[in-house]
Amino acid sequence: MRDIFRRNLGYKVISLVFAIGFWFWLTSTSEPTGLFGERTLNVPLMTYNLPPNLVIISDLPTIAVRLDNENQGVNVQELFAYVDLQDAVAGEHSYPVKMDVPEGVTIKDISPKNIVLRMDTVKDKIVPVDVKVAGAPATGYIAGQPLITPPVVNVRGPMSILEKLEKVVVEATLTGQQESIRIARPVTFRDEEGKGIFAPDPSLKTLVAFPDTVEIVIPIYPKGTASKTVPLRVKTRGTPAEGLALRAVSPLPPQVQLWGTEEVLSGIQFIDLGTVDVTGVNSNKVVDIPLSSIRLPEGVTFSEGTRLSVLLQVGPSPVNRIIREVPVGINNIPEGLIAEPIKSIDITVSGYPEILDAIKPGDITAWVDASGHKEGSYPDTPVHWKAPAGVTMVNVPKVELVLKSSEPPAEDENNIR
Repeated sequence: MRDIFRRNLGYKVISLVFAIGFWFWLTSTSEPTGLFGERTLNVPLMTYNLPPNLVIISDLPTIAVRLDNENQGVNVQELFAYVDLQDAVAGEHSYPVKMDVPEGVTIKDISPKNIVLRMDTVKDKIVPVDVKVAGAPATGYIAGQPLITPPVVNVRGPMSILEKLEKVVVEATLTGQQESIRIARPVTFRDEEGKGIFAPDPSLKTLVAFPDTVEIVIPIYPKGTASKTVPLRVKTRGTPAEGLALRAVSPLPPQVQLWGTEEVLSGIQFIDLGTVDVTGVNSNKVVDIPLSSIRLPEGVTFSEGTRLSVLLQVGPSPVNRIIREVPVGINNIPEGLIAEPIKSIDITVSGYPEILDAIKPGDITAWVDASGHKEGSYPDTPVHWKAPAGVTMVNVPKVELVLKSSEPPAEDENNIR
């Protein structure tokens, strides 16, 4: 047995050394190498010709590119994997992966050859800025209501994500402060539950705020100073540009903090910002209100850093639209009766165009109430309805309700004989 192991010992040692060296060479190679000298490179995927009204909300995979043995000197930086999104539309769709390689380079295979991307429509939404304050002022001092400039920002991003966005958030700390603070902070995106909103791929900058940084003023006062927070009110005059309607009028901020004596503050229930002219307004607009235009009782002041404005939101005027072939149900049919089916009806509704455009079959339901009725025909029966928020009924036709006995008709005695 020992002779077997000792036979050709030198060749065996040399073979072992070569095998170990070859194993180290394979494991130290940064790019996978297959049999027959083939290599596989992981190439980042790029996109081209993305329409400006769309945004990608799914992650972009890397593409495994397999090269033959004649392309050993090619590196990842020389290969380009991409999808052409020129004809892309909103939704989830499959797109072919294309390659751009240097002349003379031969690609054996790529994986995947097609990728599924999810696109969404880019929209804008104006949302308020909320301040999360941490800590407390120094002993003997109190903090007033934070003042934010601007109090709202315009956020641009995918419609599906904007639907969850109710506000943007900035953070500030007051620990140990004895004087009012004025700082600038970037905004962050949170949903209704205060959780951060991110894209499926964190590397994609899905939401963008304009501006993306706001100024915060937090007044600090000695304890014993009386304060009161009151709402703001504003009136408007005039009409927006032709074809547009005034959707909302919002004082910014919606309420302010006043400082003074308790006796005087107790008599102030709100602050009147006066009247804002909306004549000819053709887009959302913020109107600044000078503090000097507001008369406060003697001895009463606004919090330090207070700035007032009014947000005017306009959009296309409401339109009327006919919804055809709406089924009419029959509810509360009395016992012992059956109802003949009622033909579908056409109804006229009113609402903002974007709301009416989103109506789907089944969003509007119609029915009649048969309770308290006896067998017979009831022409001009009123139709009850239910529609999505923002939709009102302009015209709902009346229908004929026919109720019959559910018992089979009695047979004629003469026929029985």
